[in-house]
Amino acid sequence: MSKPKEYSWMTKDKLMTYTFFALLILTIITAAMWSMETTPSGWNLGLTLGINAIIAVGIAVGLDVFLHKITADSPLNILSAAVFGLIVTDSYSLGVPVMRTVELFPLEAPQCFIYIVLITVVGLVVFKKIVGTTGKKIVNPAAAAKLLVTIPFVQSLLIAIDHLKSSALGVPALSGPIALSSVVDKNGAASFGTYIVSCFSNASGKLPDQFTTNNLLQTMFLEKFHGWPGGAVTLAVIIVGVAFFVVARRYVKWRITLSYFAVVAILSLILSFAYGDADLYTRLLFELFIGSSIFLAFFMATDPATTPLTYTGQLIFGAGTAIITVLMQTYTQFFGASFVALVIMNLTVPILDKIGRTKPTTESKEPKLPKAKAFAPEKIKEYQCMKCGACMRVCCHGLSPILIKQAFDKQDFDTLIKLHADYCTGCGHCTFVCPSRIDLRNSILRAKAMLRQQ
Repeated sequence: MSKPKEYSWMTKDKLMTYTFFALLILTIITAAMWSMETTPSGWNLGLTLGINAIIAVGIAVGLDVFLHKITADSPLNILSAAVFGLIVTDSYSLGVPVMRTVELFPLEAPQCFIYIVLITVVGLVVFKKIVGTTGKKIVNPAAAAKLLVTIPFVQSLLIAIDHLKSSALGVPALSGPIALSSVVDKNGAASFGTYIVSCFSNASGKLPDQFTTNNLLQTMFLEKFHGWPGGAVTLAVIIVGVAFFVVARRYVKWRITLSYFAVVAILSLILSFAYGDADLYTRLLFELFIGSSIFLAFFMATDPATTPLTYTGQLIFGAGTAIITVLMQTYTQFFGASFVALVIMNLTVPILDKIGRTKPTTESKEPKLPKAKAFAPEKIKEYQCMKCGACMRVCCHGLSPILIKQAFDKQDFDTLIKLHADYCTGCGHCTFVCPSRIDLRNSILRAKAMLRQQ
């Protein structure tokens, strides 16, 4: 009988389990809050969200099992499919803003159920499975599927006619001076505070006579009844997201989130000065805490499989996503623009992966390793690389173990030479920390031997 092997305590299944429960908590909190709201179609908003979650998770898991049984190269990954289902659920806009005049995209039940099905099927089959067979997930599956399904509505979404942009009332535009309680000349007939509360607050609630910072904070920080369900309660997203980052800090790319928020804040302040806003906090709070931004920053932009490996690449990725998001929200009034920005930045990852790599050295530097745990050989499952980058942070010689393995699999001698595969001394730290349990050490040593033979 084989002896137990020691690895880092974190596995891919464990990481997916933590992610699933983090998303589930946010979904339940939103469903409970939204249960007090009924849309014009007569459907309870909280019930709609619950049905969306059941549909998306059920279809995602069912398709994952089905494709695994009929296709030899489709690995079974139920937890990953369940996480994907909740991401789809929490990034699909629900609710009906009071200021809406026409419905250009299904925000209510039962029509929204059809689109949840479409996004789930397209995302899992096309972007997770078919694209995944190439060994790389190029774009975030949920964001890419949502973009593909909403293409027929793109022009309408970008001109935001459903938010009364062309009506007599005139919604304040972000591409001009805005203010919380006073109407700014040449920027709509209502204050920005009126717009926010009318569009995102409980439809049955009474608008305050005079808007204050507390009204803005309550709407943007505690209870949004329209938009992405995952970002309906900003405070919950921050608490759950930070707790998740602390537990899985070695494997979650929290630097993307930090960079995203920092750049959003800087751009908001620059635009406030440029347009002469009456205050500096209205635009800032709106850009930071709108549901699409806060949820995407914590749970979509940090998707390890479609984001950069290096720390520098992650900081650039977060900054780029923030810049595109703020510019689109400012100049198109498409307030769910963050998922489009994410897909655009996903396409830059191959370039960003080349930026910020540690410099290989023959000198050995012993890293601090995570807690070890013994695993029985029969319980060790190997998965496809999830691009967490953990192996690159523990290499004694500053190598890029996963890149060396990929080059070795392709028999790419030139790349192996550039990556200095011959510097490896076989410490095995890379294999120890890999949550996908890939035998990186063995691949690198074989690559080293092959280079010496050459």
